[in-house]
Amino acid sequence: MGTTLKIVIVTDKFKGSLSSIEAANSIASGIKIANISNHYFSDIKFNIIPLADGGEGFLSVAARSGFFKRKEIDVVDPLGRSVKSSFLISEEVPADEQGRGRGPQGASPRHPFAVAEMSLSSGLSLLSPDEYDPMITTSYGFGQTIRAAIKAGAREIIAGIGGSATNDGGTGMLQALGYRFLDKDGMPLRCGDDEYMDGSALGLIGSIDDSMVEPEIRRTRITVACDVVNPLLGQDGATYVYGPQKGADEIKLIQLEAGMKNFATVTERYLGFATSFLCDNPSFIGYDLSDFPGSGAAGGTGFALRSFLHGDLQPGWKVAADISHAEESIAESHLVIAGEGRLDSQTLSGKLVDGMSRLARRHNKPFWVYCGENLLTGEQLKAARIDKVFTIMSVSKNLSDSISRARELLEKISSQSATFLPQIQSNWQTH
Repeated sequence: MGTTLKIVIVTDKFKGSLSSIEAANSIASGIKIANISNHYFSDIKFNIIPLADGGEGFLSVAARSGFFKRKEIDVVDPLGRSVKSSFLISEEVPADEQGRGRGPQGASPRHPFAVAEMSLSSGLSLLSPDEYDPMITTSYGFGQTIRAAIKAGAREIIAGIGGSATNDGGTGMLQALGYRFLDKDGMPLRCGDDEYMDGSALGLIGSIDDSMVEPEIRRTRITVACDVVNPLLGQDGATYVYGPQKGADEIKLIQLEAGMKNFATVTERYLGFATSFLCDNPSFIGYDLSDFPGSGAAGGTGFALRSFLHGDLQPGWKVAADISHAEESIAESHLVIAGEGRLDSQTLSGKLVDGMSRLARRHNKPFWVYCGENLLTGEQLKAARIDKVFTIMSVSKNLSDSISRARELLEKISSQSATFLPQIQSNWQTH
């Protein structure tokens, strides 16, 4: 066909095997090779947009947009050891250039804004498996990152909070930002050098002192990229859902949940005191944000950001898509392709594939998904408006083979999928 096909490829990482950009390039390569051999179209133009939903790789994805500088900093890791980390910060935009598309939607171009990734300072990937223990891990390093970004001039921060090693309710992060936690006798908790708030301290909190929090921290606008919608507490909350993968056994889960409940209660009382002049009802206690979607993200860091810093919790895919202006590319395409390691029930709950499906549907574009493994039923795929699914497992010997040869096999299934490309032309919109 003497026609140019425009394909947008939006991928997340294939965990344990391919980065988001490697996955996208493999898909493009396979389709390109098949098209050259079979002449489906005279040309195919690929717009590759690697994304991350707030976890590992979020900073690298944001850096590809081209208008950030990377700042290297020294922080502490989840166990309080010194580690190198970084954040991104934009340059100030002159007044006559404001509104010309620099930065993500919703970000003011007048002041510099920063991008921070929690996994770089407080991530599970910084620990060896035998070090996993949410009773003693802290989010303090992430607080140091936020503080450094504010000190560098950022007045807006986009924070990706996936991939954490912590279950401290974000208290370590808040501690680094100047909040002090007091026990039930009014004595400071973890106030010495190299003493950080962690999961084991949550049950000891009796009150919160914010007198040392600097004004610019309160004034900073924070958009939080969450990869989950879990609440803070309960069987679907931070502790019981994600605690086990961070090293908590049954006894520790009970202790952590009890501590998290205590922290939520103290926070509710703290927020009530801070705003009590707004309410004359004597039964009013405060504001409980523990059920807010995403409060359970990153071991409760989502709760802390929402409650103390008024963070705007959004799906990670949406924040990343805003930074990369993915929707604009989708609107101009003929086919939208998404990729991630596995399709399962969580995929349909605000993950990247779910988000890209919504954007493709909004612009009436066919939507294909490439993945390592698909655990969704035909009915679920139909409900998610996924037109076609191609899996690495369909051409691999076993799971180990699919991981070790992920690049080769992803390219192979992409080449095979190209036989369906001629069907795309019938879906094109005329303008």
